[in-house]
Amino acid sequence: MPKKILFESAVHQFLWAGRRLREHWQATGRRTEAQRLAEWLRGLELINPGPGSLIVRWYVPTANEHIIPLKGARFYTRGDAEAHARRQGEAGQVFAPDQVMAANRTYFDAQLLEILTKAGAFPLGSSAVAPGDRTADRKHAEEKFHDEWAASEDLTRINVRHRNEAVTAPEMRHIRAALSDLRGRTLLDIGCGLGEASVYFALEGAAVTATDISPGMCAATQRLAALNGTSLETHVSAAEDLGLGDRQFDIIYTGNTLHHADIAVMMDRLLPHLKPTGTFVSWDPVAYNPVINVYRAMAQQVRTEDEHPLRLSDIRAITGRFQHASVSWYWFLANLVFVFLAITKIGRFHQTRMWKTVIDEAARWAWLYRPLAALDRVLLRVLPFLRPLCWNVVIVAHSPRPSPLS
Repeated sequence: MPKKILFESAVHQFLWAGRRLREHWQATGRRTEAQRLAEWLRGLELINPGPGSLIVRWYVPTANEHIIPLKGARFYTRGDAEAHARRQGEAGQVFAPDQVMAANRTYFDAQLLEILTKAGAFPLGSSAVAPGDRTADRKHAEEKFHDEWAASEDLTRINVRHRNEAVTAPEMRHIRAALSDLRGRTLLDIGCGLGEASVYFALEGAAVTATDISPGMCAATQRLAALNGTSLETHVSAAEDLGLGDRQFDIIYTGNTLHHADIAVMMDRLLPHLKPTGTFVSWDPVAYNPVINVYRAMAQQVRTEDEHPLRLSDIRAITGRFQHASVSWYWFLANLVFVFLAITKIGRFHQTRMWKTVIDEAARWAWLYRPLAALDRVLLRVLPFLRPLCWNVVIVAHSPRPSPLS
C-alpha cells in the first residue's frame, strides 16, 4: 500500500474510533463530555513521520504526543477484496463480515483509550469503552467456534424432521403449532446454525432466509437444504448487525441464539424486519437451574465464553417489545432425563451437546420424558414460581411495538 494512502487510512480509522466513543458517551448520558471530546479531537494534530506509524499530538490540558504503530493495524492489500468475494461466492453467501474492518476497529479503539489515559483530559471509567471493543472480539470468537463446529458435523446423519418433531423437542413442537400454516410465508431465521430449523421451515412451505455469524454454518445450511431437496437463502451476519436493508418478514425465528447476543441491540435491529402483522418466536436457555449450571460450568468445550442464559429481566425486555406475547417453560422435572443421559456419557458428557443428543436419542428416553413432562405441565401451572428453574423458555409474540431506532 502506498505510504500516503496508508497514513490516510490510519487517520480515517483513528477518527472513526473517536466518533464511536463520542456516540457511546452520548448514549450513556455523558453528553457534556461527548461534546468536549469532539472539540478535543478537532484540536489534535495528526502527523505522518514516515512509514509504519501515526503521531497523534495534543495541546490540552498539556502538550504531549503518542505514536500509533501501524504494524498492529490491518489494511487491505492488492487482491484481498477479490479473494474475499470469491470465498464468499463459493460458500453461496450473500454477505460476510469484514474481518479487516473489525480488527482495525478493535485496534484503534484501544489506541484512542490509551491516548485519552495518557492525556488525562477525561475521567475514564467502565463507560469509557465503546461497545465495539468487546463486540468485535466476541463476534470473532463466536464465528471461529461455530465454523469449527460446522466443519466437524456429518450433515448426512441429520434427520431434519426428527430434530424438530421428536417427543424430546417440545420447544420446536410448540413453535411449529403456534405458526400454523407456513406455505407462502416469509421467515427469517436468526442464528441458523447447521440449518435444522431453517430447512424444516422450508420443507413446511416457508420462504426462508437463514442468517448466522459463521460462514461455515451458512454453508452447512445450504448443504443440508440440498440434501433434503429444498432451497433457501443464507446471509452471513451477526444478530446485532443483519445488513438486510429494509426487507420485512412474516415470521422471525431465533432458536438458541438470544443468549449469544446483546439482546437489547439485537431486538432493536430485529423488529424493523418484522411486518406489523408478523410473529416473533424464540427459545433459549434460562439462567437459574443449579443442576444445569453445573453442566454449563463443566461443558466448556461445547459452549462459547460469552453465553449468558436468559434472566427474567431479559424475558421481560423481549416480551415488552410486543403488544401480545406468551411465555412457555420446558424441562423442570424432565431435566432428570439429562441426569440419566449424563450417566450414560460418563467421561465424555462434558464434550457432548446434550440438548441435541437427547433429541437424536428420543426413542431411548421417551418412556422417562413423557410422564415427567406431563407432571411439569401440572406443577408449572399450579406453582408458577418454579418456572424460572426450567432449562428453556419459549416466547411467541405478535404486534411489535415501534422500535426505539425506528
